[in-house]
Amino acid sequence: TFRAHNLPEDTWSENLTITISADLIDGCMDSSANNFDANANNDDGRCDYDEDDDGVLDSDEISGCTDLTATNYDSEATDDDGSCEYPQNNTGENTPPTCDVGSNMTIDVNQMVYLDASNSNDADGDMLQNPSWRVVEAPGDSSALITNPSSMVAEFTPDVVGDYTFEFYIDDGEDYCKEILVLTAIITVPGLTPSTVSQSLTKGTEMTDITFSSIGGYIVSMEIHPELPSGLSFNDQSGRISGTPTEAMAETIFTVYANNSAGSGTASVTLSVIEQGYDAKDLAQFWLDFFQCQTTDDRPSVDDLTTSAIENHQCEVSITLNETHLIITTNGLPNHDFESTLACSQAGDCATAQSYTWSIPRTPVNDTTGGHDSTNCPEANGDKECAPDRGAVAVSINGVPIYGPEDGPGGDAVAAEHGAYNEDRQPIELGICHGHAAQGGTYHYHADGNCMHWHPGEGESIENDYDDSTIQAVAQNTYDGNHSKVIGVAFDGYPIYGFWGYDEQMNVVEMKSSYQLKTGETGYNGIDSYEYVEGLGHLDVCNGHFGPTPDFPQGIYHYHTTMQNGDGEMGFPYFLICYHGEADMSSDAGAGQGGGGGDPCAGYGETWGPGIGPPPPGCGGGGGGAGAQLEDIENASRTVLSPYATIWIVLFILALITRQRN
Repeated sequence: TFRAHNLPEDTWSENLTITISADLIDGCMDSSANNFDANANNDDGRCDYDEDDDGVLDSDEISGCTDLTATNYDSEATDDDGSCEYPQNNTGENTPPTCDVGSNMTIDVNQMVYLDASNSNDADGDMLQNPSWRVVEAPGDSSALITNPSSMVAEFTPDVVGDYTFEFYIDDGEDYCKEILVLTAIITVPGLTPSTVSQSLTKGTEMTDITFSSIGGYIVSMEIHPELPSGLSFNDQSGRISGTPTEAMAETIFTVYANNSAGSGTASVTLSVIEQGYDAKDLAQFWLDFFQCQTTDDRPSVDDLTTSAIENHQCEVSITLNETHLIITTNGLPNHDFESTLACSQAGDCATAQSYTWSIPRTPVNDTTGGHDSTNCPEANGDKECAPDRGAVAVSINGVPIYGPEDGPGGDAVAAEHGAYNEDRQPIELGICHGHAAQGGTYHYHADGNCMHWHPGEGESIENDYDDSTIQAVAQNTYDGNHSKVIGVAFDGYPIYGFWGYDEQMNVVEMKSSYQLKTGETGYNGIDSYEYVEGLGHLDVCNGHFGPTPDFPQGIYHYHTTMQNGDGEMGFPYFLICYHGEADMSSDAGAGQGGGGGDPCAGYGETWGPGIGPPPPGCGGGGGGAGAQLEDIENASRTVLSPYATIWIVLFILALITRQRN
C-alpha cells in the first residue's frame, strides 16, 4: 500500500498489486474422476473413469457376486462386491457325500435287477468319484456276480433263493459314504402274457408269430399241449409259436405252460387252419362256416336283462343256397345276454323271436354304376347306394338285424347314448353292445355288435364286465392282439368285421372311421350332422376298405365296426352308411324303426314310444310288417296253436265223446 501525506491536513493512499508467476502443476482437475488431483492447476485431459480397468465405466458398474462357482452368482454383476457365498458348512470344512441306493427289494430268482445309486449327491457340489458295488453277504450256494460294479447303476441276477446284501461306496476326493442294500430273491409261479390269443390261419401262408413272455416268476421251461399242427413249431426257450401250416385244422385250443419249482403258469391259444383262404368270388362256404346258431349245440340260453324274469331265449339261424344267393332265416335273437331297454321296461315291447328271411349275394360285385339317390349318404355323392337311414342295413352272424345310426326322431342314437347331445324328442336308450328292442320285440344293434365274440372269464358277466362306458373302451373288450373276427354281412354280400384290422404295414390296430361332426353339430340331426374327411381314419366313405383278412389273405373289400374316428371322436356311421357293392335291397328291413325298400310305411307303429319312431307322413298306424325281404315277421308272444296242441285238443274231445257214449 502506497500512502502520500499533505501534513497536517490530508493523507492519500493507493494499493499496488504485484503478481509473481508460479510453476504449472498438470493433472486431472475433474472431481468425479477416480484420479482427481486437488493440487493440479493445469488439466492435462487424462481423467480416468474405470478404476478397475475392466472396460466398464465406473458409473455403469453393477455390484454383485461375479464368481461362477458361488451359489449366489449374479450374471449381470460387473464389479465383485465380496458377497459371494459357497456351499461350505459352518466350519468351512468339506461335507462328505450322501449315498442313496433306494429301498430294499424283493424279486424272483434269475430275474435281473438294477442296483441304482444314481440319486447319490454331494452337498458341496464336489464331483463324485470311484463308485463301487460289492456283495457283502449272499446265500452259501450262490455264484452270482455283479455286472458293472464300478458304476452308479450296476446289474445283478440272483441265482438262488435267499437274501443278498450289497454295499455301495463313493467319495468326493476327500470324504466318502457307504450304504447297504438288501435284495431278497424268491420263486413265484410264472405268469404269461398274452393270457389268451387266437388266430385263424391259412394253409400254406406263414402265420403271425405269437410270443409268450413272463409277467412275474422266472420261467425254467415252457411247453405246449396238444401238439401243434404240421408246419407250426413252438420254441420252448423264447416262448414263440411260428411257422407255416401245411394242413387244415378245425378250431383247436392249445395250452402253453411256463414252469418253475413253484408251479406252472398257463396261457390259452386258439388256432384254426383253413384251406388256402376262402374264395372271394363265392362266399357261400365262408358264411356257412361262420354264421352262428345253426345247430342246437350253438344256441345258448340267454337272458333279457331288462326284465326280472329269466327268459332262456335262444338264437336260431338256418342257411340254404341257390345259384346266386344265400337264403338266411333267423329269429333275430342274439346269442348273448342283452337288454331290450325302454321299449320293454316302459312300453312292454320286450325282445321276442321273429321270422326273418335274408337274401345275400354269394358273389359280391363292386358298384360302379353311380347315379344313386344320396339322401341318406350325402357324402357319397351318389356314387354308392345308400344304406337305409333307419331299419336294417345288414345282418349279424348271430341273426340279429344291424340298423343304421339314426333313432326314431332322426338323431344319432349312438352319439346321444354317449352324451354328445340330449335327445329331447323321444326317450332312447341303448343296452349292452349298443342294442335294444323296438316295436314288435325286434331286437337290433345300432353299433358294436361284437358281444357275440366276447367270452366272460371266471367270475365275470356281460352285464358287469363288458365295458361300453366310453367310446374308447368298447373295442378293448374283444382285443386279443389279432384281426377281429367277422360279425355280419351287408346286403351287398361283403363281410363286416369287428373293430380290429390290419393297417398298411399289417399291424393290428383299432379301425377308425373318417367321418367327423360338421362345425356346430352334435349328432342331433343324425346323418346330416357328419361330413367325410378322406384320410382322417382308416376307412372310406362307406366305412370299409380293401385289404387282407385272416379269412381272405389275398384281400377282399370289407367293412368294420367303429366307435372312434381318426381324432378319437364319435366313430359314425358305426357299421356302414353306403354299399360298396351292388346291394340286394330286398333284404332292407324296417321291423320297428324304419321302412323297407318297398313299402315306406312298413315297420312303423301307430304311436311313438321308447325306441319306436313315428310313421312317416301319410302312413297309417299298425305297420307291423317288414320290408319287401323280411316277410312274415311274427311276435313270438302271440297265441298260436302248434300241431301238437291241436292233436291234444282232438284227443281230449274224442275222450269226452267216448265217455258220454259209455
